[in-house]
Amino acid sequence: MDIFTFPDKAAGGFGYAYLMMAFLFIVAKISLSRLKKADQKSKEEVARIEMEMSQHNNAK
Repeated sequence: MDIFTFPDKAAGGFGYAYLMMAFLFIVAKISLSRLKKADQKSKEEVARIEMEMSQHNNAK
């Protein structure tokens, strides 16, 4: 059995598979939230740098 197939309840002994699936979903959620936060930070940093550059160019 690989971890991507949904285990059959009738087969028994597959409790670890349910725990593994829950763990994978939690890890995926955490990873996605961290990636979204990092993307937002990088967009803010780019906007700040562009604003500073435009102010510097206008001062000349």
